[in-house]
Amino acid sequence: MLKFTIFLPMQTTIEIIKMSLGDYVTIAVLLILSFFSLVAWGIIITKYFFLKNRQNTSIVFYRTFERIKKFADVEDFSVNAPECPLRTITDAVLAEAKNLSPFVSVETMAPRSEMLEDVIQREVEACRLEEDSKLSFLAMTSNASPFFGLFGTVWGIMQSFYEIGTHGSADLSVVAPGIAVALVTTVAGLIAAIPASIAFNYFASRNNRQEIFYYNFTSQLLSLFKRGDLLAIEKVLTDREIQG
Repeated sequence: MLKFTIFLPMQTTIEIIKMSLGDYVTIAVLLILSFFSLVAWGIIITKYFFLKNRQNTSIVFYRTFERIKKFADVEDFSVNAPECPLRTITDAVLAEAKNLSPFVSVETMAPRSEMLEDVIQREVEACRLEEDSKLSFLAMTSNASPFFGLFGTVWGIMQSFYEIGTHGSADLSVVAPGIAVALVTTVAGLIAAIPASIAFNYFASRNNRQEIFYYNFTSQLLSLFKRGDLLAIEKVLTDREIQG
């Protein structure tokens, strides 16, 4: 009895799918939704492991960086560090710092820091763009798939009304198959849209937190640079006082 109960819905589902494959519009809608779903799942899986790897390597980098007390020691650390967004940002800041004059004064301290802040802004935005890549497809899938499914459903219902007119009867045996086929596209649309919507919101939220993490790191990096400039200025002023 249990086997029969399980087998009957499966058989009904197969029959509905067979009927839906007889209509070219329904086939087109299902193919489009299948494409959206497959690509979305590919993006979800690859993006998850990509972001997880970046996050793990960045955390390892940050924990070691926290022990550094001088900006001059950052370069030696960064050279041997694994590839990660924090290293990319650090290398860009170090490259810009090398272009600055080795002579520091009270008047040039603020402009020097501002130049590094510009580099930091560009690098963090570049990291965010890389992490957000392909998320727009997930957003498009979550927004468009239900409408494709709705279109297929409306088309199927129109076909059901056409069958009513053809047979001259509104008997359930005439209407039900067409409506069942029509609802297949709605289900397919939801199957494609729901995972894409959940994944998009998850990745967007995760990337927002990661961006804050990048800015917190760069704030500490910039503080090391400012502290180095400040110590250099204090040393010059102290030497002048001693000589005076």
